[in-house]
Amino acid sequence: MKTTLHTITQRVLLFTLLQAMVLPAHAYDFMVNGIAYGFVENDSTTVQVVPISTTEYYTGDVVVPSAVEHDGKSYTVTSIGLRAFVFCSGMTSIQLPSTIKTIEPGAFMNCRGLTYIELPKGLESIGNLAFVACENLETVTIPSTVQDIGYMAFSQNFKLRNVNIPEGVEIIKYMTFNECYVLKDVVLPQSLKAIGTKAFGSCKHFSQVVIPDSVIEIGDEAFSNCENLTEITIGKGVKNISSNAFNDCARMEVVKWNALECEENEGDFQSPFKSHGKMFAVVIGNEVHKIPAQLFNYAVDLKSIDIPASVKEIGNNAFDNCLSLNTIVSRATDPSLISYGSDLESIFNGMNKEECAVWVPAGTIELYKATMPWSQFENFNEIVEGDIDCDGAVTAADAMMQYNRLLNNDYSSPATCDIDGDGSVTVADVTAIYNTILGNE
Repeated sequence: MKTTLHTITQRVLLFTLLQAMVLPAHAYDFMVNGIAYGFVENDSTTVQVVPISTTEYYTGDVVVPSAVEHDGKSYTVTSIGLRAFVFCSGMTSIQLPSTIKTIEPGAFMNCRGLTYIELPKGLESIGNLAFVACENLETVTIPSTVQDIGYMAFSQNFKLRNVNIPEGVEIIKYMTFNECYVLKDVVLPQSLKAIGTKAFGSCKHFSQVVIPDSVIEIGDEAFSNCENLTEITIGKGVKNISSNAFNDCARMEVVKWNALECEENEGDFQSPFKSHGKMFAVVIGNEVHKIPAQLFNYAVDLKSIDIPASVKEIGNNAFDNCLSLNTIVSRATDPSLISYGSDLESIFNGMNKEECAVWVPAGTIELYKATMPWSQFENFNEIVEGDIDCDGAVTAADAMMQYNRLLNNDYSSPATCDIDGDGSVTVADVTAIYNTILGNE
């Protein structure tokens, strides 16, 4: 595996965190069947699993019981304690009882022998760095009772393919799944409110990301270097998105923007969807009223955009420096009723306004020609519903493009794929095209 300055920096950070959690050489209160336990402060009925020492490690198949006996008294095992199994690379499997409520920070750090773990029902929290650098862990089952997952909890799990994030989790924290290289598309819960810095950085097997409507904030580099990510759907609730949220997503093809109240961008803000090396399209959801200032600033590989009739405001520099933008579909029947930023020329600044094809509703071309910033364009065309390839007619070629879109195959112009205006491309849209070709109603 190639070592980069970025990787070295992360390892230094990990080492620093490890040092901050150093335990004394002998930290347990008693042992039963080879497992060390420590009393839980202010609780005389429960214990937690703790490290044996700083030089002795658990090995083989470990089974943690729900209760243990010591000095004639029974104790319930409720926690996997701080760094309990840290560096236990010889531990090949572990079974945890349903009495476990918490997994403390660093509990399974660097357990390289683990390939699978099923966390018990009733578990409520997973601590910071709990499973960091478990390099051979492939599958993790997280129960629905978990509501808190700590930062870097599964970072550098290079072989982790499958993980579920249960409803109830509100934040995916700093680097929680960073460098999970083979992790497949993850379904984000509807309870989620924030996605932290590098939360899913370098998840190279992601093909699509759907941000739930509940999410308010998408942090810095949250999905950076997800190099196979082709489709991004931004939920209705997003109010703040970092300009680096989707850095280096080199195969991005489609962005579906549905945020209803995203904050205005200021200063030197550049689009979260700026240049990645591949031409891509943007479809604005049909409930969106505002395209914030600078949202697509420096999105130099943006090739087409579909703006629904619901949009009533377009901010300054919204499409500034979109150098490759060659198709704009605007569905507003009266562009003069849209509120534009104070700097009208900046909205579509830096693009070829002579060549860019602007598609507008039938009978509205003159209105567009008389309204800034649209009056800067020269190539106006009337929208023909179902004309996906924008050649002026609805043909079998358009239906074929729709099918390719449904099958996630390559397609050249998705700007008008949503024929029925329901916000997604489905079989119903293909049917609408066929009805047009056949002259049906």
